[in-house]
Amino acid sequence: MKHLLVIIATIILFTSLFSCSKDFKVTYLEICPDELTTTIDDTLQMTFSIVYEGGNFDDPNLIQVEWNSSNSEIVEVSDSGLIITKAVGNADITVSCQDMSSTCNVTVTDTASQDSALSKII
Repeated sequence: MKHLLVIIATIILFTSLFSCSKDFKVTYLEICPDELTTTIDDTLQMTFSIVYEGGNFDDPNLIQVEWNSSNSEIVEVSDSGLIITKAVGNADITVSCQDMSSTCNVTVTDTASQDSALSKII
């Protein structure tokens, strides 16, 4: 039983150290990329850079952030920043932590129109 309590306490401590809580102040947050053009049925992993008061985290994936899509019918985003394009149009993907946020504008085009545009260039 003591072993289980130690494990639970360790998990709680680790989570509190690396979450977007008031224990540290985020001074910089940037999504990558900040603009993206892609086609329907594409899946891409969004990333971000974060700086907090006192230094950088070596692994920004340890930080708990919130991901949102301005239009999930066009671009859906998971809790880990994985986007899935679903329809032609535009949507903003936003990553947020504390009072900071950063946005990527995603333009989704039809595969056929993308191929047609490429053939005109060639």
